[in-house]
Order: sequence, then C-alpha cells, then structure tokens
Amino acid sequence: MIEFKPRMWTLMGVSAMALVGVAACQPGGEGGTAAADGEKAAASSKAGEGEGEGAKPAPAPAAASAGGESGEAGAANAYSNVDAASWLGLRVTHLSGFLLIAQKSFAAGQVDEASILISQGLLEVYQPDAAELDSKVKDLKPAYDAVVAAIDGKKNKAEIEAAFTKAFKVTQAAQTSAAASDSDVIKGMLGIASGLYSGVVHPDGNDPTEYQHSYGAVLAADQAFKSAQSKLVGKDEKRTAQLAKDIAALVALFPSVTIPDAPAATATVTAAASRAELALSGIR
Repeated sequence: MIEFKPRMWTLMGVSAMALVGVAACQPGGEGGTAAADGEKAAASSKAGEGEGEGAKPAPAPAAASAGGESGEAGAANAYSNVDAASWLGLRVTHLSGFLLIAQKSFAAGQVDEASILISQGLLEVYQPDAAELDSKVKDLKPAYDAVVAAIDGKKNKAEIEAAFTKAFKVTQAAQTSAAASDSDVIKGMLGIASGLYSGVVHPDGNDPTEYQHSYGAVLAADQAFKSAQSKLVGKDEKRTAQLAKDIAALVALFPSVTIPDAPAATATVTAAASRAELALSGIR
C-alpha cells in the first residue's frame, strides 16, 4: 500500500500550538497574525527533523479524532488506491496544491500566510519521503524553499512573483518526468481534496487551515485536468466536457482564499468531487 503520512506540522511545541489555537478562534476563521507566527515557528522547528531519512513514518491512522486530523486521514485514502507508477506524479501534484493556494494567498495580500502554506506542504507532502523525492525530483524542494526565502526575506513583489514562477516551472518539469497517468493524478487529487474537506466543517468550529489545504488540492486537480484536457477530449469529448463542468462546480465551492463564514457542507463538496470522479471514470 502506498502511504500518505499526514499533518506533520501538528507535531509542534505546546506554546506554538496554543498560539495558533487562540488566534484561530478569532472572528472570520482566518487565524490572524498570531496564527501565522505560531504556525511558522512550528514549521521551522520541525523542518530539520528526518531530513534525508530513508525510513518512512508509520502509516496514517484509519480515522482521526476530530478537525484537521480527520481530513488528513481522509486524504490518505487517495494514496492507498493509486498505481505505483503514478505515485510520484500524484505526490508532486499534491505538493503543487500548496503552491497554488499560497500564490492566491500572496495575491490577496496575505504574505506571511503564503509562506506558511508552502512550508506546511513541504512538511506534509515532501518531508515524509524526502530521501526518495530528493533522488527523483531534486530541484523541487529548493524551488519551493526559494519562494519561502523570498517572502520571509521581505523581497519585493517582483522578486517573490519570480520565485513563484520558477517553482511552478520546476513543478511542471517534475510532473512531466514522473510520466504518471493523467487519470490517476486527477482522480487522486479529487480524493485528496474531498478527504481533506472532511476535516473542515464541524459543529464546534470550522478548520480554516484544512479549508485552504483542501482548496489547494482542488486547484491542483483543476490544473491537472486542464493540462490533460486535450488528450482526454481525444478519448471522449462528451465526458471530458462533463468533467470540465464538474471540476468547475467543485472549484466554485471555494469562494475565497480563506474560509468563509458559512463554508459549503461536507456532503456538498464530497458529492461534487464524486461527480467529477464519475465523469473521469468513463473516459477511456
């Protein structure tokens, strides 16, 4: 079974966790500056652990207690079903979702949060299999690190945008070299997005971070589809047109870069992702 090891950034110190928790309770669910500082401190303290280690962490739990943990556990299911030949492509595309949502965050003026999102992506998606990924896509992490460095170093807007552009080019090259099945990657990202969203909406409070992670996965699924659209049209034009509509409808369920006051119900997002998967399954 191919594993996804979830939410490493939650393994933070008590003081940092408390800082994030207090800030996340502020109105609007955006987390504020304190959350950004707390999460960045956690990401920084964890970043050096396990770098380059060959051994992989324990499998993701079958279910988690609440909040974001349940979302990450749900996302793990996408990796359990992907063909081994498509694992690398799915991993790179999953990571790209964090870059995509970070770019949206940066464009919205949430500069520090953009850096945090990329750092979270590296910890959750790249770090668990760093040794293998370093050997197969060695330019990927340095490109993402460069965006974080540009933001944290208070570079000007043009320099930060240039770093984003380079990171996207490196990502695209890595996806091309991975030579994964387009359908496997799109299906995997739809599953990851749906799984992550299962940790967003809760009676006792919504999870703004998991919302952004799920949104990033949706953006990555959309981008993967658009990259493969011409090939899919050649296989089945009618079903590809339906898939385009279904993915667009899924994207529309995320109206803002930060969680809205009334986010879409979990069942609504799950159903939208399932409709897209159904359309995709008919394209052969």
